Amino acid sequence: MNLFDLESFVAVVDSGSVMAAASRLHLTQSAVSRRVQSLEDELGVSLLNRQMRPLQPTRAGQTAYDLAKPILANVINLKSTMVHNGEPSGEFRFGMVRGLGDLALLDPVKCLRDQFPQLQLHAYVQGTKTLLDRLHNKTIDAAALLFSQGTEPPTSLITEYLGKQSGIVVASNALSYPDDLTLRELTSHSWIVNAEDCGTRRSLEDAFSRKNMELRIAIEADGKDFQLSMASRGMGLAVIPPQVYQTSPYRDQLQVLHISDFSPAQDVWIAQLKYIGHQEKAVECLRDAVLQYLQRMEEAALLSEERPSFLNSEDEISDDVSTSQILAATCGASV
Repeated sequence: MNLFDLESFVAVVDSGSVMAAASRLHLTQSAVSRRVQSLEDELGVSLLNRQMRPLQPTRAGQTAYDLAKPILANVINLKSTMVHNGEPSGEFRFGMVRGLGDLALLDPVKCLRDQFPQLQLHAYVQGTKTLLDRLHNKTIDAAALLFSQGTEPPTSLITEYLGKQSGIVVASNALSYPDDLTLRELTSHSWIVNAEDCGTRRSLEDAFSRKNMELRIAIEADGKDFQLSMASRGMGLAVIPPQVYQTSPYRDQLQVLHISDFSPAQDVWIAQLKYIGHQEKAVECLRDAVLQYLQRMEEAALLSEERPSFLNSEDEISDDVSTSQILAATCGASV
């Protein structure tokens, strides 16, 4: 059996089309089609339902796919062990949920570049739903995700719970608020929320719904810096991670509100595909970097509760990764 035929078949199933598989393998579409047909001829069965879009495996094709994935992963592991002494190489595609803040991407990128210089990184800052779709479509290998407390990721993925991300509510310094508030006292105020369905927005909506109150939305917009910019101008209240607040250029124009009956928090999970071979070490690096970031988030949350005044530091890293940006960086080159 030809491993290249197996590789082409798996790529078609992963990507859902011959065109996408050809682009991924740097082959022509006709070459990919010939390889899949060759595998079908050798096995004596049809592996793809060609009437469906995206292409789906037949029952026999699904069995072949499930058996082929670990075989190809082991081949990649063998090559990596022989050529790079077991060090991850090639492409590593990962996602960072936008709700953690754009700066959450920097630690994993630094860790991966420092430890695995042979890796070519493709990083995506998007919402949990989008990243889950990417995982299911196998266009990324792993992702850090946010879920409402008590909600677990799909069992089709290998997942690990990492901890909680707290949130704080901020408003413009130009506005006056009591030291301690309840949600009911904020019913006349408007909120700035993510445009897409996300855990933070759901927790806010649920909190208002439980009290039979209407959530007034002023602006729907992605991007924590943009939300903080709008909040600093008095355009609404925003729920953001504490570390995003601490490192924001708008921090001095904002205040943290203390709401006794609303403490936004979400569960942070790392999720990965079941067969990623030698990239497992890269996932461990991603996991450790996210844990370190969460630890700093926890420390920032404690500082926010103490209501300190901070000065900008030249040592802080500026946030130059936009929330809609796709970062594609080759290790060893500038990001």
